[in-house]
Amino acid sequence: MRRAFVLSGGASLGAIQVGMPQALFERGIAPDPVVDTLAGAINGAYVSSREPTVETAEGLGEIWRGLRRDSVFPANPLTGFIGFIGRSDHLVPDSGLRRLIRGGS
Repeated sequence: MRRAFVLSGGASLGAIQVGMPQALFERGIAPDPVVDTLAGAINGAYVSSREPTVETAEGLGEIWRGLRRDSVFPANPLTGFIGFIGRSDHLVPDSGLRRLIRGGS
């Protein structure tokens, strides 16, 4: 039987997704495919790139517990203003999120 893990988006709501793989891994259930979007895509990439163990889920939980909004989405009034008036395609720089994905914090 194939089992899919489905992880949705939702920014910081991605943190609550940690419990699902942990509970399933505790029961020896591993995903065949992982289907994800947005914050779930980051979680899905983490889970898919490692062994399906409780330690993997715990590692993902540690990452979420260590995050702070300013380290991932650093607010900058000037950058926000420039984006707001349409002179840029973003309100918040992507540097913090890129650092997180590369494995830094």
